[in-house]
Amino acid sequence: MGAQCHDHTVHLAEIPAKRFFSDGKFNCEAGAQVAGYYNLDSIAAGFDAYNIEIEALGGKMVYGENSMPTIDFRDPLVKGPEDLARLRKKHVDWHNDGRFPFVLQMDEENLNYGMGTSMFCSPFSMACGMRSYPKLIRDMRKDPKFAHELFEFIVDDVLIPWVTVQKEVTGNINAIGADAWACIPNLSIEEMNQWVVPYNKRLADMAIKKGVLVMNVSGDYNEERMERYSKDILHKSFDVLIASQGGIPSIFMAMGRTQDYPLQDVKEYTDKLKSQGKAPMVTMGVNARLVRDGPVEQIVDFVKRVIDTFARDTTLSMFIGNIPADAPSDHIHAAVAAAHTYGKYPIANDLDTIEFEMPHRESFKEWQAEHGLTLE
Repeated sequence: MGAQCHDHTVHLAEIPAKRFFSDGKFNCEAGAQVAGYYNLDSIAAGFDAYNIEIEALGGKMVYGENSMPTIDFRDPLVKGPEDLARLRKKHVDWHNDGRFPFVLQMDEENLNYGMGTSMFCSPFSMACGMRSYPKLIRDMRKDPKFAHELFEFIVDDVLIPWVTVQKEVTGNINAIGADAWACIPNLSIEEMNQWVVPYNKRLADMAIKKGVLVMNVSGDYNEERMERYSKDILHKSFDVLIASQGGIPSIFMAMGRTQDYPLQDVKEYTDKLKSQGKAPMVTMGVNARLVRDGPVEQIVDFVKRVIDTFARDTTLSMFIGNIPADAPSDHIHAAVAAAHTYGKYPIANDLDTIEFEMPHRESFKEWQAEHGLTLE
């Protein structure tokens, strides 16, 4: 069990957000301690992957005292074609501008924890960050020529140099693109096939020539209104995801109401992949709202159902999606304990025969004291 844990790590460890999001070594140490406390299977380090490139290009940011930085959409980096023309002429120092040094330091620190994958912001989400989502959608519909020019700039002039530098500094040959904006219902399947998949493929084709294998996590299914839930659209969103990953049969469900969607519909898709001779991989997120609000019983039940549905015949990994700062620690302990209880191989034929015991744990500060740890 892994976790997106940025704001929660800052809150739990009572550390300055600005330092956490600017000091790579400190970030990884804090993430390692929080992961140790929760018994996670990977460190809880991480950063605001949607902002790094835009900030280094001159985009304005909002820094909170206790929260992750975010782009200041009141003053977008690209207000029109003249700003894009200006950016094309801008000299970028890929080693030193903005927080590039922070990310490169994190990449190197992560190697000490067995993590050898770089991160970047995918083309569509970066376009949203540069223009804002409403203006980008308007561009796509009213001024497609300008929108295409923006996407080409992002891929050719920003992302290719950036993933190449990360590889040169760390040796990482794998890079994952964060693409939360490119999802259902932000975009239709048709819009993703027109605007997301082609530029993800363009990036992948250019990056492989630089020795970097990029994977864009695009097409997440996030329908909030269950009366609008559609198995057909869910399956087509998986098609977008796989196309964005160069055909790798990997299913990724992160931000949506995963606890409420019929898991059998997901399994129907993975079974189809198997019938085609492919070996599907499933990454399933525990929804951030669920882990914040609970109850514990529902969290445990969801983790159990996912394992019961996929773990016997499919490569499965689970993570907790972007844990809110104020999520109760008991809820996180419950999710991790459930994964470790029901996910032991070989997976039992009947998970109802396995007794789940909710761990009763000390506070994070008490755990630090017991292990002689601090964050300074």
